[in-house]
Amino acid sequence: MKLLDINDFSRRDGDTLAFDEALSLDELDPSFSEVRIAGKIRNVVGVMTIRALVSGICTTPCDRCLEPAVLPLEAELKTTVTLNASDDDSITVAAGKIDLEKTAYDALSLALPTKILCREDCLGICPTCGKNLNDGPCGCNE
Repeated sequence: MKLLDINDFSRRDGDTLAFDEALSLDELDPSFSEVRIAGKIRNVVGVMTIRALVSGICTTPCDRCLEPAVLPLEAELKTTVTLNASDDDSITVAAGKIDLEKTAYDALSLALPTKILCREDCLGICPTCGKNLNDGPCGCNE
């Protein structure tokens, strides 16, 4: 678990804390790889704002043919953070620490499209024989 401690930072008015971390989300969801979270937290008169970019790759079955679909993803985070919470659900904060792995996982999960395709023109599988139609016709009579 990668934690970003903001306890001391919260007492440094006018300061900026930059972070850039490569993360492994294998424990949360092994379908995500090459995950990175980079951004800055600003503390202005005790109000901490965070701006970050989360990127990664999700490998998951195609909704039509069930072959692996590889999706590059990006999610932008902009929110206000307090020592034990954030103004929205995009940042996971507990005991003055931001859980970067859970935050990245949540952001990338929300960035997934509703329909996951291996390619735009995926033909899917034959409902009769189950052949992947991207590999050619199946020969079943319609």
